[in-house]
Amino acid sequence: MVGTPASKASNRSNGRMTAAERRAQIIEAVLHLVDEYGIQGTTTARIAASTGVTEPTLYKYFDNRRDMLLAALDVVFDRAEEVVRSCHETDAVGCLRHIGRYHTESTKARRLGFVNPLFEFIVAPPEAGLRDRVRQRSLIIINLLAAIVDEGKAQGRIGPDIDAKRVAWRIMGFYWFEDVSSLMDLPEVVVDGISAEMFEGIVGDILISGD
Repeated sequence: MVGTPASKASNRSNGRMTAAERRAQIIEAVLHLVDEYGIQGTTTARIAASTGVTEPTLYKYFDNRRDMLLAALDVVFDRAEEVVRSCHETDAVGCLRHIGRYHTESTKARRLGFVNPLFEFIVAPPEAGLRDRVRQRSLIIINLLAAIVDEGKAQGRIGPDIDAKRVAWRIMGFYWFEDVSSLMDLPEVVVDGISAEMFEGIVGDILISGD
């Protein structure tokens, strides 16, 4: 029977990929190509060559090149969201500090492999048709951060008059500061604690006096 676990296992043993595996392979190829060649240089010919298939085969899994780019963009933002979702503390202020440290330590260790592709997507030309998705996914991260700030207000740790969205954008600016410093090969920004001071300044500004 088509699609049974036994048939899928047989496909893998024969070196054949399932549709989901092939799609994931193509998305990873797109990410690597965007990292190396940018959006414009990530052609279907290069994607096909990188995955070892023909160009027509790509269209069994994606409608068009833009669809491939959007799928890769979503993976990049999924990984960016992982930074925000990395905290499981109940204390909102502690959670914000955890997120800041997580990003800083990941930047220092160069674990954030999505940074270069992320900026390639951000600066993609309008004709690439990616800007709306970049905006939507960026706002998801902003809303996640703002929700943590609002939780801190509910916990009595953050001032009740603090604008959560403004704080979220300041934190996003901190992310970009560290990301750009990494792209520019300026490790002193994180190694010397410059970005950490910036983040602590953001947190310090929103705490209730004496906290």
